[in-house]
Amino acid sequence: MPAEAPAITDIRPLVDCTLGDAVRQRASDVHVEPAADGYEIRFRIDGVLQTAQKLDSAAGRAFVTRVMVMARLLTYRLDVPQEGRLTAEVPELPAVELRLAVMPTIHGLRAAIRMPAEQVQAAVLDDLHLPKRVLDGLLKFAAADSGMLILTGPAGSGKTTTIYALLRHIVNSRSGVSIIALEDPVERNLPGVTQIEVSPFGQLTYEKALRSILRQDPQILVLGEIRDSATASLAVQAALSGHRLITTLHAATAGGAIARLIEMGIEPYQITSSLLAVVSQRLARRKNPDGGYRGRIPLAEYVEMDQPLRSAILKGGDSQSWQRIYGEQGGYQSFGDVAKDVLRQGITDEAELDRVMGNISA
Repeated sequence: MPAEAPAITDIRPLVDCTLGDAVRQRASDVHVEPAADGYEIRFRIDGVLQTAQKLDSAAGRAFVTRVMVMARLLTYRLDVPQEGRLTAEVPELPAVELRLAVMPTIHGLRAAIRMPAEQVQAAVLDDLHLPKRVLDGLLKFAAADSGMLILTGPAGSGKTTTIYALLRHIVNSRSGVSIIALEDPVERNLPGVTQIEVSPFGQLTYEKALRSILRQDPQILVLGEIRDSATASLAVQAALSGHRLITTLHAATAGGAIARLIEMGIEPYQITSSLLAVVSQRLARRKNPDGGYRGRIPLAEYVEMDQPLRSAILKGGDSQSWQRIYGEQGGYQSFGDVAKDVLRQGITDEAELDRVMGNISA
């Protein structure tokens, strides 16, 4: 049932209580969404948005204004997007650091609050419960001296979580390694890693930051995402010049990631010489004995650049033909293979697998 709209004078305890509920329910995000008849507050839990409460328009506006004040944003600017950070005092819990983004709509300001990553994301590789081949591949990359590792998947598929866990492993296992990460935005603090927040539309873009960072003598570079041909070219050059580079790319499969790089103007011989491996990833909700869902499990596949795949890329082709080649790699498990395993173990169900897998080929 929709919550009764509180008086605006009571908005502070409502905000505190709502954020506290989000923390306790392990939500990754809180959305405060305006509509013609009021506001709806929704929590994203295990990747799915769920309605938490409804407010009338006055209370909804007051809620957004309150979190803007907490983030020291300009409450009188209702016509431009704004971003900021705030600290929330959650009843009976430690204070939490949150990110806030507000956007003007025809019905008022919409607010998206990102909850602390550490409350819903595992910090250690072993705790991610990745398929064995994927985990072994990541450990192999951690021990390598050069090469590029690409993680692919849609937004919310756990790519950043995997990267953070991998970096923590490298920091803990190899002392004296210089690691620099370019992120948009920085999700959580990583001791032992120099983290730089970039802005794709500001002065410090991925391309500008990467050009400068290459002169800072890093051994491992983390590039939050390859978004354009200039950044792709710099990333490949970094990997070719003896750096280890970790990055993400929006593609459905490893073959799709290779195709994207070629579309960005990267020569096939540069890809085959620089790319060490591709990890493609999705997250599926775990099935509870009571019939509901709680927590998530990664569905992932690992493709390494071996000689047959290298030859196939140099000869041309497309993502489907490359998929047939790397499908014959020793120990390779496709998304379909991994899905069958978790289904057989009763970890999740077919409905959830259909939701997250879409039309990915088995």
